[in-house]
Amino acid sequence: MMRICWLLLVVVHLSANGCTSTLPPPKSTYTFDRGCTPQEATFKNMPFSDAETAPSSSEATKDGEAKKYYSPIAIHIADVMQVLPLLNRLARLERAHEDADEVERVRQKLLNMVQLATLEVSSLVAELECEVHRADEVQDRLKDIQFTRSMSQTLLAIVIGGFIDAVTGGFNIATGAINVISVTGGTLEVLFGASANFTKVRQEFRHPHNHLERIWIGDVSREYYPPRVWRFLTWPNSRDQEGRSLRDVLIATWQEEGRLGEPGSRREQERKSLLFGSGGIYDADDLHIREAMLQQLESIIQLMHQDLETLVRELLIHQAMEEGDGT
Repeated sequence: MMRICWLLLVVVHLSANGCTSTLPPPKSTYTFDRGCTPQEATFKNMPFSDAETAPSSSEATKDGEAKKYYSPIAIHIADVMQVLPLLNRLARLERAHEDADEVERVRQKLLNMVQLATLEVSSLVAELECEVHRADEVQDRLKDIQFTRSMSQTLLAIVIGGFIDAVTGGFNIATGAINVISVTGGTLEVLFGASANFTKVRQEFRHPHNHLERIWIGDVSREYYPPRVWRFLTWPNSRDQEGRSLRDVLIATWQEEGRLGEPGSRREQERKSLLFGSGGIYDADDLHIREAMLQQLESIIQLMHQDLETLVRELLIHQAMEEGDGT
């Protein structure tokens, strides 16, 4: 009887400690990590012209000529790109109908800058999508291992239950021994059956180039976000009724959805350190949260494509109208 009790304690201890395990990361994880960051960034985010380093042109937005001929969305994205003075100049030239060559030169310069901004957005979105796939790849691996272990523990619980039934029902042994065996077997069956629902598999996952961190702390770096994209994310945006920036809306969404855990809790502090740091020990749930947050960030950056398309469309419409008038 003492041996059976001792065996029960050992099994309980091993099972309890075995519910959570940490796996070594495969070599491919680190290889894929390096592949997400562009290898050559010498010319990335270089100023296209002096307009790139100009101050905000909010006053030009109020009194500029472009406001009479272009939509608020086109005005806003031109201001974000800091080319609103150029758009105002184009509007004045279009109204004067005097120098067609100068109109075409200014318009082409604007289209070139829009194309550059579009390429920057596409490059950033591709980088974020790569990070999403990295997290998804490791998450799938952990889920597969976790599922396999859960199934094994469930089957083991079934086997133990069947074995105990056979022992207690098929042999003529003392009542006391039957009680000990029944209690021991029932405990093991419940233990393995319940632990199958709480099995956790974890793995080290690193992300030293962390875009979520920059969004959270509000610190821009050309290494992470091109200046045009950062202004789009941090300036007040007409899409929000309260006039908040897209960054503020995104952070509020993370908190409202409980991505970071209960406010003020220890879990929140741990998750912030994990998600907004350089990496750490992740389980499948944490990886799912990181993946979802990256996808939300990617979605709001994609909105810049829509505004750039609006500006291009209006520039081309004005050009077509001029050609139709024979000017």
